[in-house]
Amino acid sequence: MLVSLVLILAEVVVEWPACSLPSPAGTHLAVLSLPSCGASNNYINTQRGTKSQLHTRNDQRCGDMAEFIQTLPSVWGWLVGDAPAARDALARFSWKSPIVVVKVIDSVLRGIAQVAFGNNPLSGLLILIGLFVGHVNSGLGALLCSLTAIFTAKVLYWQDDAVAAGHSNFNAVLIGTVTPAVYPIVFREAMPPAVWGYMMIAAVFTVCVMGGLGRIMEGHNIPALTLPFNIAVSTTFLCVKMAGYGTGTAAPTPDPGAQEDIDWGQVFRGTLLAAGHVWAVEDVACSCLVLLALFIFSPILALVSYVGATLGTLTGLVVSTAPYAAIYQGLWGYNGFLAAGSISFFMVPKLHILLMAAINAVFATFLHSALSPVFAAVSVPLVDHDAANGLPVFTFPFCLASVLMLAAAMASGPPSLRVSSPAFPELHLVQHDRISSDSPVTTKNEDDAVTQPML
Repeated sequence: MLVSLVLILAEVVVEWPACSLPSPAGTHLAVLSLPSCGASNNYINTQRGTKSQLHTRNDQRCGDMAEFIQTLPSVWGWLVGDAPAARDALARFSWKSPIVVVKVIDSVLRGIAQVAFGNNPLSGLLILIGLFVGHVNSGLGALLCSLTAIFTAKVLYWQDDAVAAGHSNFNAVLIGTVTPAVYPIVFREAMPPAVWGYMMIAAVFTVCVMGGLGRIMEGHNIPALTLPFNIAVSTTFLCVKMAGYGTGTAAPTPDPGAQEDIDWGQVFRGTLLAAGHVWAVEDVACSCLVLLALFIFSPILALVSYVGATLGTLTGLVVSTAPYAAIYQGLWGYNGFLAAGSISFFMVPKLHILLMAAINAVFATFLHSALSPVFAAVSVPLVDHDAANGLPVFTFPFCLASVLMLAAAMASGPPSLRVSSPAFPELHLVQHDRISSDSPVTTKNEDDAVTQPML
């Protein structure tokens, strides 16, 4: 009797249904067959039939979910993922048609969300609302520089699909949001109206630099990320300084030897604020809208990005000293936010890829700590000529870390794990599982596709 009970329990454990993405080949987990034992044999056979039905129903549910992700039927295709219904509807019209206003609005909103890899107009709208809530000038700057970049891209004959997806203007969006927020901190004065002109010029630069870097890096299957923004904004800030702007006085330098107990409540707040700091806006409401926007686009991306912000913030406690005001403000988490998100977006989010995303968030924070003194040395002299404020690191740490980690991720796994045509992580995962089931053995030449230079 005891033996029968053990066999029944073993049968239940071994055949417990598991949810896995279905494949055309219909592969499932192997089921261990146990020898029959007396009166328990009929019971086990009955249970086997029940378990088989559970397997079928479970696989059907998973199949329905996979089919939903691939097709996004009805209204969902207009709202979630990369909003393919909206994209396809607008693609039918030329940029010279009366619908051009709607196409521009769609491109502007997608570009705002593309800063954190969210190619979705609804996501962009929520983030834009957050920008206006947190810093009105940042919201205005995002719109102004985005429109400037779109116009420049069309004049330079960028591909229509790249402009429509916001690839031409997401770096310009950062010019528009970061400059109004950072200028008063660096120059210790209110931003004068003339600097808006510098912002528009920098937005034009981002389009040109994006095209050039994209062409250089596409041969290595590496995206340009926000490197155009970093190059343009650093150049612009130094040029503004050379033009004689900055009449304030330097901010007092915090004492690096000061002792301070860590306030873990503020640390948690810092992990949240990091989401808004991607656009240089320090506001809880803005950060919440950012996370909601990314969740609408991709729950996987939203979760991984927030985990990256958390790892970056905690790592900041390790690589910095008191006072911890910058950590509480979210300044140590935004590079981790982007770094983790980039790996989960450009690579199929398998388990070891997600591990590399976490490593990348920590690596980006280490680079943040290492580069901060370098950028602080690139100082902006003020009116007293003895004090100076340095430049922030912007998103250089995220870019440097992610370029290296994306290359490492492609080297450590099958080439098919690199997404050739990014949409959203859930779709990447479903498509990879289906392709893997059809072609279990792949070669580098077959799958190592080159991404478009405008990503």
